[in-house]
Amino acid sequence: MATNENMLLWEQRINERNKSGMTVKEWCEKNGITKHKYNYWNHKILARKEKPVEEMEFTEITPILSECDNLLSNSSKSDDFQILYKDIQVTVSSNFNQNSLAELMKVLQEF
Repeated sequence: MATNENMLLWEQRINERNKSGMTVKEWCEKNGITKHKYNYWNHKILARKEKPVEEMEFTEITPILSECDNLLSNSSKSDDFQILYKDIQVTVSSNFNQNSLAELMKVLQEF
């Protein structure tokens, strides 16, 4: 039996046991299943339902420097930076909108 089929079967069994009002021990004895096996699958079902919080990925950010920028150190262009995420490169100007950048990062994480 495939893993997904096992998960569905055991999710159904666990729901049946919960609705029955029986203790795990009683239900297992009645259905010829070991308590260990029941607890194993109960743990797997609960772990699947409790999705972990997505881990934040860090992205390399590098300043954009050109010969022109070196000559004009007061230029706003020297404050521009690039975000390299996976195979995507985004140039962000020094006067960027933080909300727009946050939304852009959410979109990039979907790739």
